[in-house]
Amino acid sequence: MVILAFRTTKEVFKKYTNEEYVFDRTEITIHLAKEYWGFPLISRSLAKRILSNIDNFKNVFLDFSGIDSIGQGFADEVFRVYRNKKPEITILPINENSNIRFMIERALKAK
Repeated sequence: MVILAFRTTKEVFKKYTNEEYVFDRTEITIHLAKEYWGFPLISRSLAKRILSNIDNFKNVFLDFSGIDSIGQGFADEVFRVYRNKKPEITILPINENSNIRFMIERALKAK
């Protein structure tokens, strides 16, 4: 059985826009990238692909639902290297498990 979820225009604007109704937020569903490319989330190059078009947003939510783990290079590229290159963009993980949280925290401690 397929259940379709519909959102109203008001819900979309509330979730993804700022006070001036500019779309400045996005959410990336990580498991879709994993399924599409068919690779484990371990490499820097895959992290770069996932982040390739986020420059127009101020807040990016990475949804890790359905992902068991990520590699050190992936976490470092997203949560340290990219954040240092683009400090005006906030990248926030959501729905991450303890394994993913560990790798993110490790990346944040690296210099």
